Amino acid sequence: MGLSFEERRNQLGLNITYYRRAQTLTQMQLADRVNVSSCYISQIERGLKTVSLPTLMKIADVLDIEEMRLLDFGRGKA
Repeated sequence: MGLSFEERRNQLGLNITYYRRAQTLTQMQLADRVNVSSCYISQIERGLKTVSLPTLMKIADVLDIEEMRLLDFGRGKA
């Protein structure tokens, strides 16, 4: 059986955190570049909020990665 919605939302947040840190960006810097609040980025990274597709695409653009890398819910990376 696959991951639950909550597990996937949490993994998405972990993936964003992983790639943000790999770019040495703070949550504030990412938020500024995506044009959202740092509080919203924090909530996404902690799995508390569901990110919209347009925002996910902006995050991937800022992080210079394919959207699918953020949606990789495989084990052991982030």
